[in-house]
Amino acid sequence: MGPGEEAAVLMGHRLRRLREEAGKSLRAQAREIGIAPSSLSALENNQGGVSLKRLQMVANHFGLHITDLLAVESLDDREATVEIVRGCSSSLQGITRGEGVLYQLVGPGRGHAIQPYLLSFEPAGTFEHDLIGHPGEEFAYVLQGEVDLVFHNESHRLAAGDGVRFRTDRPHAFRNASAVGYAMVVGVASPPW
Repeated sequence: MGPGEEAAVLMGHRLRRLREEAGKSLRAQAREIGIAPSSLSALENNQGGVSLKRLQMVANHFGLHITDLLAVESLDDREATVEIVRGCSSSLQGITRGEGVLYQLVGPGRGHAIQPYLLSFEPAGTFEHDLIGHPGEEFAYVLQGEVDLVFHNESHRLAAGDGVRFRTDRPHAFRNASAVGYAMVVGVASPPW
């Protein structure tokens, strides 16, 4: 089982536990969240891709950050001061987002004003069909290859070594634009998202 699959299984277990603790049936919980019962079932059972928009709706319903659903460990509410994450690209849990994109959160996000992330794109990988807007700002830096930032109805090409900073209230996503195949982006966003 790869890192994306492990995180999706863990997230599914957390969602099922939250629903069961609330004493809700799958159908009743899905209705309260505003999603189809089949969508909630797919999240709980690690079936199919995860829409970040859907995941955001679920997290908001339970009063959580998305990072609470995806984090390997949970931290209490005390303020974190220094958090070192070694071997980021190989040790982080992640989820498959869109088509051919591994989305990894760097650290649990609690006690910090920003949430770092790592995006790894397979050839033609994209999550442009899962555009999402959220409060705050984001900064992304292209480590390898070329990517397009799809921002509302605009597209901005970024190459290795380029960075971009933008307000995140407009729907946005990234797609691999690299002719050589793989691309990698590291970034930070201000939670919650």
